[in-house]
Amino acid sequence: MNKIVVLAVLLFSLCNQAISQSVQNGPYTVTEISENVYHFEDGNDKNPPGQIFGDDGQIVNSNNCSDMYLIVGGEKALLIDLSNAVKWDETATESLRSLVYDRVANKKFFITVTHNHGDHLGMLPAFADDTKANFWIPEKEFEGRDIFPAERTDFFAENASFDLGGGVVINTTEVPGHTAHSTLFFLQGKDVVFSGDAIGSGSGVWLFNDESFYTYKKSIDKLIEYIEDPSNNINTEQLRIYGGHNWQSKKLGKLSAQYIYDMRLLIQEMAKGEVETEAMSSSFLKFLDTNFKYGTATITWNEEAADRYVDALKK
Repeated sequence: MNKIVVLAVLLFSLCNQAISQSVQNGPYTVTEISENVYHFEDGNDKNPPGQIFGDDGQIVNSNNCSDMYLIVGGEKALLIDLSNAVKWDETATESLRSLVYDRVANKKFFITVTHNHGDHLGMLPAFADDTKANFWIPEKEFEGRDIFPAERTDFFAENASFDLGGGVVINTTEVPGHTAHSTLFFLQGKDVVFSGDAIGSGSGVWLFNDESFYTYKKSIDKLIEYIEDPSNNINTEQLRIYGGHNWQSKKLGKLSAQYIYDMRLLIQEMAKGEVETEAMSSSFLKFLDTNFKYGTATITWNEEAADRYVDALKK
């Protein structure tokens, strides 16, 4: 191997290491996942994401970390989601603002939200009164909710796009089910999507009633049509999914388009009543009692509702 090739390999390795390095400030950990694209977790070394078990098998720490993603373009920057309301560290607001604005620099700053759940809106107070923060919000998902500053908020319809400048464009599409208008954000030409909770993060997409399952069933078919549509310029072999609770995907590794295809196969197998299941216990959501699994996909739903689904198809 000649010296030029060796040098090129070394530089490539160093660049990858630089991008993958994490920075902690207060309760947050930030990792640059690609150039000018950042993953924010409301967790740190003292309170890491997920569940930590002791030697006796008991949970000694639990942090349902909720993720944010910052994309910085040539003229604007967009923060996707606002994580949990962090109460366990009094520096949360100051730390989050510092981490965000250090990366945004002099770009115009916008915030959006994948869906209307508290663990993705928790740090809204950190920016609601901040005149530097503007909001670009899914109109139907937040219809009737007056929680964003009117003078700094624009609402968008399904399939809207947002040009951040410098060739950085965000495209959106809805995947209803988990909520009525859960929204996915695709980084155009980069085979990357930020999905919130719309398709889960690897350990189960939560569907809260009978109707949400039937809605989600249609949504997955629609999502596959979207990613396979040549006009959307998505390479399904390269697609990388970043969910709203990224720590939940650690057992699976990186989530790919196969995860979406497995969701469709899972729903098809559920129709036959021949899918792997495991009991799921929730102290505050009794309806969610079963995980249904196929391949890499999991749907968290209700055993009796699933039986009704199978019976209805037999008639």
